[in-house]
Amino acid sequence: MPIKKRTMKIRLWKLLAAGIISCSAEQAAAQQHPVYAQYLFNGMVVNPAYPSMDEFSSATVVARNQWVGMEGAPSTGTFSFYSPLKATRTSIGFLAMQDKITIYSQTGFHLNVSQKVKLDDKLFLALGLKGGMEQFRENNTHLATDDPVFAQDQQYWKTDIGFGFMLYSEKFFVGLAAPSFHNFDLGNSVNKVAFKRHLYLHGGMILDVNKDIKFRPGLLFRQVGGAGIQMDVNASFLFKNVLWAGVTWRTEKTAAAMMQLQLTKGFQLGYAYDFASAGYLNGIQSGSHELMLNYRFSFTKGKTLTPRMF
Repeated sequence: MPIKKRTMKIRLWKLLAAGIISCSAEQAAAQQHPVYAQYLFNGMVVNPAYPSMDEFSSATVVARNQWVGMEGAPSTGTFSFYSPLKATRTSIGFLAMQDKITIYSQTGFHLNVSQKVKLDDKLFLALGLKGGMEQFRENNTHLATDDPVFAQDQQYWKTDIGFGFMLYSEKFFVGLAAPSFHNFDLGNSVNKVAFKRHLYLHGGMILDVNKDIKFRPGLLFRQVGGAGIQMDVNASFLFKNVLWAGVTWRTEKTAAAMMQLQLTKGFQLGYAYDFASAGYLNGIQSGSHELMLNYRFSFTKGKTLTPRMF
């Protein structure tokens, strides 16, 4: 390939990544912290205090393909596990994540610990901490260029720490979290990527419509670095403690429809379809797909598994 065409291809890949990040506040987070449609069923990705809200052990796998049909579009895979420690109010967990966009990838491994305190008969306060390592890669050799700036793949490891609080009862929760607490820059003077602190304020409640139907409204506010505040508004209905059906709307001009089906007492399968209402994405992609599989269980024999509301 002629040098001029190679250089043009490199610039196109770089522009695609930059365009995806800059034109959508959602993807600005996804380059650093992926945005999930079904985060309420996998809350540890947002708030390290989340495991303390659950009396049972839980393992969750999430696969997300964003903006299907667009070359170099983001894809994300996540595995999380947490479990309460017997005879304590402490929960421990593990979170692994990989996120890819064009030639960039991010892989993280984190340990999580949370502790809850009983404030009264129905109200609890939980504190969560997480720590781990994240690897950032820039696969420049895939660009097939003679430019020495892009002659080698770039790889960086960074420590990552975060914390969160949750105030909750059986009927509501309010949380505040910074799952990545520090800012840092990666790359060199030619290619520099800034990773910003993420802050989340989120909450929800559960309301009984009748004996068979429950309604769960929720809000999430997200602030990344010096950017403005982004908001998710979601609403879901639970039918006979078996089927969740809901929608989410985001101020980044995207929305999602989702369903979660309780296959057995322990297994839950979820699917979400995201679509963009912004004109700059229409006609060049066919939406985003997110698949979730969750398994909840107890190490204590004879303990009855109850449906999870949050």
